[in-house]
Order: sequence, then C-alpha cells, then structure tokens
Amino acid sequence: MQVKHQVCTERSTEDPEHDDNQKKTSCFSNIKIFLVSECALMLAQGTVGAYLVSVLTTLERRFNLQSADVGVIASSFEIGNLALILFVSYFGAKAHRPRLIGCGGIVMALGALLSALPEFLTHQYEYEAGDGWHAEDGRDVCSNMTRTEGRDSAFLCGNKSNTNMMYLLLIGAQVLLGIGATPVQPLGVSYIDDHVKRKDSSLYIGIVFSTLVFGPACGFILGSLCTKVYVDAVFIDTSKLDIGPDDPRWIGAWWGGFLLCGALLFVSALFMFGFPQSLDEQEVDTGGESEQAMLPPSLSGEYEGNKPINGVMQNLEANSGLTCCEHLRVIPKVTKNLLSNPVFTCISLAACMEIAVVAGFATFLGKYMEQQFNLTTSSANQLLGNDGHPLCMSGYLPGRSACKEIRPISIRGHSNGHGGKPGFYCLLRFLPLPWL
Repeated sequence: MQVKHQVCTERSTEDPEHDDNQKKTSCFSNIKIFLVSECALMLAQGTVGAYLVSVLTTLERRFNLQSADVGVIASSFEIGNLALILFVSYFGAKAHRPRLIGCGGIVMALGALLSALPEFLTHQYEYEAGDGWHAEDGRDVCSNMTRTEGRDSAFLCGNKSNTNMMYLLLIGAQVLLGIGATPVQPLGVSYIDDHVKRKDSSLYIGIVFSTLVFGPACGFILGSLCTKVYVDAVFIDTSKLDIGPDDPRWIGAWWGGFLLCGALLFVSALFMFGFPQSLDEQEVDTGGESEQAMLPPSLSGEYEGNKPINGVMQNLEANSGLTCCEHLRVIPKVTKNLLSNPVFTCISLAACMEIAVVAGFATFLGKYMEQQFNLTTSSANQLLGNDGHPLCMSGYLPGRSACKEIRPISIRGHSNGHGGKPGFYCLLRFLPLPWL
C-alpha cells in the first residue's frame, strides 16, 4: 500500500507538468500556424475586394448606376477602414490581438453577405426581348437601345436614378467590410513581428503580403466564373433565355461570389480565436539598433525599459489606470513622433502614391476593356486576374528573402550602396505612362 501511495503521489505531482507540455504542444501555440491562419484571412480579404471591382459593370447595368456611383461604392471600403485604423492600431496593441483579428474577419463576412443582399430584395431582372444588339456600337446597352427604340430609351438611359435603397445598401456593406479589415493587417503583422527572430521577420511578412497580392487574382477569376452564370439562374429556367454572356443585356450572378467570400472569411476568422495573447517563450532577438533608431531620441530611453516581450508590454499595469480620454490625447503625440522619422514618412508617402495610381487604374480598367475592345465581363475579368497579380506576388518573396542578408538602406538614413536603386527602379516603372 505504501508503494501504491507513492506511485499515486508521483503521478499527481507530474500532472501539472504534463498539462503544461500539452499546452506547449498545442497547434495554436506555434507562430507558423498563426502565419497560415493570417494568410488565409488575408487571401479572403483580397479576394472579396477584387471581386467587387470585377462586378462593378454588372452592378451598373443591374441597378442603373453611373460610373460615379460605382466609384463611391468602391471607395466606401477605404472610408470605413480609415475611420478606425488609427484607433484600432493603437488600442489593439494592448488587447488580445488574435481575437480582435477574428472579430474583424466576422465583421467582413457580414459585410460580404450584405453585399449580396440587394439581389434578393429587388425584383427579378427583365430585359427587352428581340435582336437589339449591334456589335459596331460596342457593349454599351444605352447606345444599342437608342438605335432601335428612339428617344424614349435615350431619355431613360440618360436619367439613371442613383438614389435607390440598393445603392445605399451596397455602400453600407462596403463600409462594413472596411471596418472589419481594420485589425487584420496591422495587428497580424505586429503579432508575427513580436514572435519571430528579427532576421526572419521580413520573410514571414513577405509571405503574408504575397498572399494578399494573390487574393485579387482569385477575386477576378471568381468574378469571371460568376458572371458566366445568369443573375436569376436559381429562380428561372435558363434554357428558355434567348441571350448569352456575349449579349450586353446579359447580367451575371454577381451575388454568388459575395456569398462564397463571406463563407471563406467566416471560416478563416474562427481559427483566430484559438491563439493566445502571447505565444510561449521563443528565441527572439531582443532588438536594439533598429528599434531604437526608428524612435525619436526623447523616447529611446523609455523604450529601453518598456520593450515588449512576446507581444506583452512589461509596464502595462502602469498605464491600466488611464482613461479613454487620456489615451486619445496620447494618440496625436505618438503620430507626431512617427511622422518625425524621415524613413517612416518617405515610405508612407511612397505607398500612398502607389495606391493612388493603382486604385483608380484597377477599378475602371475592366469597364474600359469591355467598351474599348468589345470584351465580355467574364473575359475582361479573366485577363485582369491572369495579368499582373501573379508577377507582383513573385516579387515579394525574393525581396523579403534578400532583406535577411542585405540591408538596402541603413536605419539612420545613410545609404549602404543601394539607397539610390529603389528610386531608379520607380522611375523606370512609371516611365511608359506618358505614352499610354
């Protein structure tokens, strides 16, 4: 009995260690698993964003919208994102980042579902029967209608109404998508950066952004597939239709892609709720030169004593007594300190310039290709999806891998022999624009 009691005692003392080992071996305690989950969510986010662009011309014909109207719909995502990005980035660093990312994914899924809702709230699509399409007039529905039906159709086409509830619902859905996307990228990248070695951080972040770039290619391909299906295919017998995808009166099932993207966003977001606020102790560089140089001299001393270890600030208890208003007063000071860094400011301005060019170019490129080259919506989306996005993705990983061995520019701003090359490459990139 004494031996048996001793064995039981040894087992009871080993149980806590056994539980700790189980926690350490959990799949949600691995930064690589978090990387996969983050990439899945970023892929779904990029897909739903590009899918909206791929069906803009379809929305124009379905709800009698103008180009300015669909431009407002496309920009509503950035409006919702900009409204909360600063606050989420600041307060999110002190909260449970994986859970915030998961909540953002669920909000995006809700926004994607709301984007498809106008199709089920409005009447079925009706088109004028007969042979009213003339190829020499292009794919503009109004130009073909005015040729055959006279002034009445011209009057109707020239006075499209943009004040319907479906238009406002689409704007609200995109704003909701922008709000949900707010915590995904900044908090996900910071979470990865806090739990990997400094030399491996660029590679991990490169994988994340490569996935984000691959998302638009998936979105355009998905738009190409959905626009081949008739918009009311689930309600009517499509075999009785006398029009096909080549007819400008054809409207594809634009709502199907939003439902699929919503499901992908919801499933991807659920995995984020399994990750802890900070992972187990790992071999992470404590930082030093790069982190101090990015801060102004007045904050370098404070940062030395307040470095985050595994994503958790050491003096968090000292700031826990601050009210919300006091935290809001700190945000302008932090923003001013960031903007005072020339490296950060130049990189931010360069990103703004690039996004400003790409945003308008990509939004209306599909419509231009349809009308200028007489392409169907499906064909235009297929060309956009297979064109430049895979090439952009192929440039991220080699560039991030090179950052592990080569420092293109020092933190202090003095070049190491490579400082002038990025600017030269940018000039070469935009040199053909005057001849387009």
